[in-house]
Amino acid sequence: MTFTQTAFTGATGARPITAWSRRLVRDLEARAPAAGAVERNRLYPVLDGVKVALGLGTPALETLKHLIGFTRPDDWKEGRTPLAWPSNYTLAELAGVTESAIKARLRQLRALGLVAAHDSAHGRRTGRRDASGVITSAYGLDLSPLRIRFAELAALAEAQTAQSRLFKEGRLAIARTRRLVGQVLAQAADLHLTGAHWLALQDAIDVIADEAATARSARDSQAYQAALDRLPVLEQTIGATIDTHMFSAESDASGSKTAPAIHIQTTSLPNDSVPSLRQRSSDPTCSAPAAASVPVSPSGSVFKARPADLLAMFPGAAMYVATPHPGWPDLHAAAARLRHDLGIRTDTWVDAVERLGRDGAAIAMFITAERQARGDIRVTTGAYFAGMLAKARADQLDLGKSLWGFRTDVQKSVDH
Repeated sequence: MTFTQTAFTGATGARPITAWSRRLVRDLEARAPAAGAVERNRLYPVLDGVKVALGLGTPALETLKHLIGFTRPDDWKEGRTPLAWPSNYTLAELAGVTESAIKARLRQLRALGLVAAHDSAHGRRTGRRDASGVITSAYGLDLSPLRIRFAELAALAEAQTAQSRLFKEGRLAIARTRRLVGQVLAQAADLHLTGAHWLALQDAIDVIADEAATARSARDSQAYQAALDRLPVLEQTIGATIDTHMFSAESDASGSKTAPAIHIQTTSLPNDSVPSLRQRSSDPTCSAPAAASVPVSPSGSVFKARPADLLAMFPGAAMYVATPHPGWPDLHAAAARLRHDLGIRTDTWVDAVERLGRDGAAIAMFITAERQARGDIRVTTGAYFAGMLAKARADQLDLGKSLWGFRTDVQKSVDH
């Protein structure tokens, strides 16, 4: 229903009567009998929560809180009327603004239906209380709308809080996915990989971010959530693109151009025992020393981690390799498929490749898969793999020591 205000040009100085003010009065009169008691201090957080949804300006909210402060807790009990009668001068002094600014704030509060005018015959605000503090006579600003509308305002504040939380979490999710796309594109460029499929990832995150921004501007939670729901699909696309185009077969079928030279100790570990041999720096829960404690072999020998050696140590990974004479590209592809089946996040995998290189990341993936198959992981596989990556960031990950432990297990099983 649309109300039109009839122009009133009389010079009486009285507040004009509008269709809105009349509707507000009728609504308050109808709802007043059903209004219950309200705890005064609960009004403040509720009003903070609804200011955006109502379009309530911060200055007007400040004055409204000042008015509430002029009331007493008992004024908000059922059957009583919370009235405040400070002058505009007093309110202006409290806010540090002019009386004209206070008048503008009060007009907004009345227009939003948060306060109502309870004028005296001479237009002045005044009031009295009896010995028990009950208001016996008062003219000024009636705050009854806050009590009558409290349930409505509280529900609106709750919805606003949920929306703000959605927008905040959504911004973080979009930023994380955008960072992931940036990492993938940077790595693809470093490997001299080109193609429309890489640019499509950037286009996809840009579209999602634009749709989310539009929905946020319109305060449309449903549309915003719909945009966020597309992020998991995009992450799956990112993972599939990486697995398909970044870990394809290389020209050097005998192995990576930079096959890792993993230094391992070829003599006994201190306190030569099975527990000491099984302590691996790749285990995030291991109580091994923080720094890598296995030195290079005194003879200077270097163990080449050939694909066949690794598949012998990691039978779980071997299941993902079909060729009888695998090269490093085959291991890269197997690690990519393992990443998917183990449920390790795409962004964690990208970080691992960036930090450890494709060969080192593949070895870390094989270690994770083997530990999971043995039932040694007390957390999720994703958390375990992320723990290895955290050690790598702190320069505490020793893949050579880990491979030593697994090779020892293989030798023991052969001996028996």
